[in-house]
Amino acid sequence: MKNKVRLVVTLLVIAFLCFSFTESIAYAEPESVYLGGIPLGIGLAENGLIVTGMVDVITDEGAFCPARGSEISTDDVIIKVNGETVNGVQSFQSLLQDSIGDVTLTVKRGEREFTASLAPVTDSLTGLKKLGLTVKTGINGIGTLTYLTQKGRFGALGHGIVDADTGKPFFTDQGSVYSCSINGFRRSEAGRPGELIGRFVNRLSPVGSIDICNEYGVFGRAHEKLKRDLKSIPLGSKKDVKTGKAYIYSTIKGSLAKMYEIDIVKIQNQKAPKEKSMLIKVTDPELLSETGGILQGMSGSPIVQNGKLVGAVTHVLVSDGTLGYGLFIDWMLKYSE
Repeated sequence: MKNKVRLVVTLLVIAFLCFSFTESIAYAEPESVYLGGIPLGIGLAENGLIVTGMVDVITDEGAFCPARGSEISTDDVIIKVNGETVNGVQSFQSLLQDSIGDVTLTVKRGEREFTASLAPVTDSLTGLKKLGLTVKTGINGIGTLTYLTQKGRFGALGHGIVDADTGKPFFTDQGSVYSCSINGFRRSEAGRPGELIGRFVNRLSPVGSIDICNEYGVFGRAHEKLKRDLKSIPLGSKKDVKTGKAYIYSTIKGSLAKMYEIDIVKIQNQKAPKEKSMLIKVTDPELLSETGGILQGMSGSPIVQNGKLVGAVTHVLVSDGTLGYGLFIDWMLKYSE
């Protein structure tokens, strides 16, 4: 098994359009949480524009990229131009064209905020001012809610998000989660993991706000409506996890979670937060028949053993959709105090 599991894996977030660990402050661990398993629409960096790259601008004096050599990097989020809030690509372009002289950009990188001063150049073809930056609006995708604490903090996904345009882990302290409905899925096949297909139910009405997006998932403050119909469950920890039968709660149709049987095949001895805490195998006949195993979009699905929440599904093996990884719930709860 060790050699077979060469562990070519894929993160379980549905291809997002378009995480460094710091020791956490000690917190009082809750005795119970609300069990997730329902799908969530996830929107990151919705206020501002994400930098995806840098390009030369063809001017009458030659090709230049004003942004090259500055502190700005891919996956930074531009939130202001000369102190004015950026509300999309058109807003960014309008503020840039109206500027006089150098332009001051207010930029966010994770939790850090800084400013950068750039001198625009004029594109000889369009006559427009440009900074040599390629940008896009926020990152959007679908994942699964893992838990909601009694104090209203939620955790989802269980792994970091990689920006599809830059190939880099994406960190941010801003975003929203939305109600989501699963409309269908593509089955897992050997060499190609399947994926859930869903839609945001109401993009104008988020059910929670994201304030942490790191290598262990997305975390934030839930609105009261998110916990409707969620049931309380005792909270376990890594010391409770044993090899053998367990269950995952996930949604492959609509918006209601179902319980599916799995087997915890192997457990890692982790004393500090780390990915791939346990190797799991889907054994539930219904889930195997329907999906062929674990699908992209099921990341965050709670893992329950002996009546306690002990972890979350995070990865699927590309070579075998019935096999995947889970994360100890301990590592997610550190961001929900």
